[in-house]
Amino acid sequence: MDAPKELKINGFASNKYSTELRNEFGFVKDLNSMAVQASAERAWLAISRFYDNCKTKKLGKKGFPRFQKDNARVEYKTSGWKLHPTKRQIAMTDKKGIGEIKLLGKWEIHTYPIKSFKRVRIVRRADG
Repeated sequence: MDAPKELKINGFASNKYSTELRNEFGFVKDLNSMAVQASAERAWLAISRFYDNCKTKKLGKKGFPRFQKDNARVEYKTSGWKLHPTKRQIAMTDKKGIGEIKLLGKWEIHTYPIKSFKRVRIVRRADG
């Protein structure tokens, strides 16, 4: 039997719950709101993919969601970061105090207009 509509969990409910977590935990409060929502969306996608695989009776592994304790990546959508005019550095503007980050990878980034950048993902790897 299905739960009432107000008790059902969906992507919007997970975003709403992420705002409650901001009030409860200090390390979440310092993050940008869009970064918190992006992580809630990734968690919801893992949960919904698992339940969809169970409902369709997919053969083999169902893709049980494994939640990470110490996540080494943060994704910022449209706010929380600013591209340096030289397009070689990104300045993080949230309350975590990250500062400026030098961009690695392809240096043809200066050929793209600044408006075309929609997301920034910061990944901390074990190799430094």
